[in-house]
Amino acid sequence: MALAVLFALTLAVPAYAQQFQSLYQFPLRKTGSNPSGLLRVNGNFYGTTALGGKSNAGTVFELTSEGTLTSLYSFSKNSSDGRTPTVGPLLRDRSGNLYGTTEAGGDLGCVSVSPSQKGCGTVFKLSPEGKETILHSFTGSPTDGATPLAGLTADSAGNLYGTTYVGGAGCTDGVVGGCGTVFKITPAGVETVLYSFTGGADGSIPDYVVLLIDSAGTLYGTTSTGGDLSCTDSRQGCGVVFKIDPSGNETVLYAFTGGKDPEYPFAGLARDASGNLYGTAVAGGNTCRYCNLVFKLDQAGKTTVLYLFPEDIGTASPLLLDPAGNLYGTTPYGGAFQQGNAFELSNQGVYTSLHDFDETDGLYPEAGLVRDTAGNLYGTTLQGGNFSCSNGCGVIFEITP
Repeated sequence: MALAVLFALTLAVPAYAQQFQSLYQFPLRKTGSNPSGLLRVNGNFYGTTALGGKSNAGTVFELTSEGTLTSLYSFSKNSSDGRTPTVGPLLRDRSGNLYGTTEAGGDLGCVSVSPSQKGCGTVFKLSPEGKETILHSFTGSPTDGATPLAGLTADSAGNLYGTTYVGGAGCTDGVVGGCGTVFKITPAGVETVLYSFTGGADGSIPDYVVLLIDSAGTLYGTTSTGGDLSCTDSRQGCGVVFKIDPSGNETVLYAFTGGKDPEYPFAGLARDASGNLYGTAVAGGNTCRYCNLVFKLDQAGKTTVLYLFPEDIGTASPLLLDPAGNLYGTTPYGGAFQQGNAFELSNQGVYTSLHDFDETDGLYPEAGLVRDTAGNLYGTTLQGGNFSCSNGCGVIFEITP
């Protein structure tokens, strides 16, 4: 399919005046470190930290609009608990219960991506009183997924949906441990594997993918490999954009071909009112290897590269779409100091750096941004800020237009 490339270097514009504020710097590892994506409710923020807490296995926290942080839960390392909460973000129901995932923990007999990380991960619920319930402990291939790396999506009935990085029924390309899954969990905690990727034309390895859901219950996401297996020397494919209906039937909306086309999509999708999908990819666009790009997939199945990053910026975060069609995100290694930045990409593909991080105000943002009705943006950095932790314990920040 034709690919219209908008050259990044000619469309990039200098950063304009933004007001940056550090809302909270995690002071000690015991209060949490390496914060993930934020959920904003009535001016308060909810999130997780991948590390820190009583057992250094991560925490769930609340930050009030007055700047007071409360640790709502500290993960332990026992057989029933999760550990290492994912990049998120959390979900919250009308009763104030929070829902999220952990990369490890749960069934400690399950070994997934890293043998040092015991357990294949969990889906958890946390009540307003701080009581944790494990809704599901993943058990891995061949009957279940393993290692969720991103947060959850919910439908109007309270069912939860997510992806696992590996696990599932198996892979045609010989990947050990499965090619990943899409799963559903009912409010009662009953899990169903809606789809197991095979590593063929259907895709393989959903990488940090939070699913989109439409009014019909159809789910949308990406896989980092699979699809067109001829696009790489390894024959593993350059990834796909997929949709899955409520019955678990998958349709590949687009298989990336590499070269001028994107390669290896990462972190899921944003969707506008017209049904166009937006995402990021690790490579492609005939630019430097692993420089990242932002792409658009329209309803006719045509891809457009909206922006080519001119250097290796790590992996761009999930994208946030505002009502005007502007996209917002973060990069962990981009910016003036190569320590991360927050950016805006207009609906015409014009790139603006909103803030360049240095070690004093944060390091390595990767979880994406949230936006309030006034257009203020909020996010986290993995490290930086207070250096009681090595390289800092992490920062929660605000960017005001």
